[in-house]
Amino acid sequence: MNIKLSTVVTGLISVLILTGCQTPLKSNALDQSIEELPITLVPDIPDSDGDGVLDDIDECPETSKHTVVDVKGCTVVIEGGEALEMEFSGFFPSMSSQLPNIYDIEFGKIEERLSEYPEATVFIFGHVASSEIDEDVLANFGFESLPRHRALIVKNMLVLEHGIATARIHTYDCSNKLLVNDNAYIDPNFKALNLKNIESKQRRVTLMASSEVSDLKNLDYISYQRKYGKYAKHCDPFK
Repeated sequence: MNIKLSTVVTGLISVLILTGCQTPLKSNALDQSIEELPITLVPDIPDSDGDGVLDDIDECPETSKHTVVDVKGCTVVIEGGEALEMEFSGFFPSMSSQLPNIYDIEFGKIEERLSEYPEATVFIFGHVASSEIDEDVLANFGFESLPRHRALIVKNMLVLEHGIATARIHTYDCSNKLLVNDNAYIDPNFKALNLKNIESKQRRVTLMASSEVSDLKNLDYISYQRKYGKYAKHCDPFK
């Protein structure tokens, strides 16, 4: 009787030990499977008209694209007529601050528009590809700040060749902080320059002109914040 009882007790202990050993294995497997599940975040409230104001607080839900809106999502009426919002991008050869002549026609159009809006402010942002800020490359070519050279060459073109007042122009060094994706800047000039890879799209200057925005530190409306905010955050002004 004692032998049978001892056998039963021993058997129960063995089962408990095996059960205890197997439990963490199942738990680890479960934890591992949970960690591998992808998580997709979907906003609860959409912005149907794409004006930067969510639908639940948007008092003007069908705002046209490329219009200035206030915090309520409604179009801002500009006194005195139509406002100027202009943007241009020019691309440079590697390690160069010489803008190709293909853009001469574009600068003629820019001069014409700026003449129509004499109070408009011009912002010029110089950019470089990551390969252009390598210390060895910079040492060999002797450039201290290639994005600044690129911004200044465009400023000098506007002032010396197109008669735009220096006081209207603000220049910024963006270095390689604002990279573009592979689908950006698909335009005739880019194709004509035979630029194809993503790095070529980083070697650029961006010119933006506005009759309403004169200071990137004071962006009154959501539309302006969406358009100029990244430049205000990542680019350094210089003279």
